[in-house]
Amino acid sequence: MKTRDLDEALAIARTDRPLALADLEIFDGFGLPDYRPVTCTLEALAMLVRWQCIRFDGSVDSEALQEIATLGRRRFTVLAGKAVA
Repeated sequence: MKTRDLDEALAIARTDRPLALADLEIFDGFGLPDYRPVTCTLEALAMLVRWQCIRFDGSVDSEALQEIATLGRRRFTVLAGKAVA
């Protein structure tokens, strides 16, 4: 995952755009040492960010976002393509 991917996912996550909750399944256990890298869509990454980082008041949990950024760098490959926010 690249920084640009995470920035785009955060922008999507902060909107009220509908995202599929089922997309979270591939990220189960992403913080564990034996987690295998996955290929995902930008929308799936946005759902992970929304689930992990967006608070009820709309603010962002920066520690949770940093965890996704750090671990996702080597564990998530985001498919190329332009998403519409």
